[in-house]
Amino acid sequence: MKAAAERSIVWSDDFLIGIEEIDYEHRRLVDDINKLHRELLDHVDMERIENTLGRIHARMQAHFALEEHVMVSHGYPHYPEHKAEHERLLDEYTELMTKFERGPNLVDQEAMENMLRRWIVGHILTSDKKMSLMVTSGRRP
Repeated sequence: MKAAAERSIVWSDDFLIGIEEIDYEHRRLVDDINKLHRELLDHVDMERIENTLGRIHARMQAHFALEEHVMVSHGYPHYPEHKAEHERLLDEYTELMTKFERGPNLVDQEAMENMLRRWIVGHILTSDKKMSLMVTSGRRP
């Protein structure tokens, strides 16, 4: 169990961006990513893992749509770049997920988990924080 804890994402208030709906979704995504990690570590059956992979994919799509709606409705000037980042992240996850589902192996598993951790932490702390600054204060970043 120690290995799971070491590789799990520990939720921190540093992840809060100040937009309640987005903060809620970020928290759920962290929970899902940690659940996937535990399932992979525990070698649960592939059907359960595929369900979790699919749930993460669906949640990512819905989450990105919400963020994009918030950006458009507030006239966020960096919307095109942020949306393009979302598209790259979703494409990368989709590719890694599909490859893993076709032939599960440790290399693809680690690449997928690393991508998810890098995305959820890095994207929130940089792009989402920048966006929320303008949206919550009315100032442009």
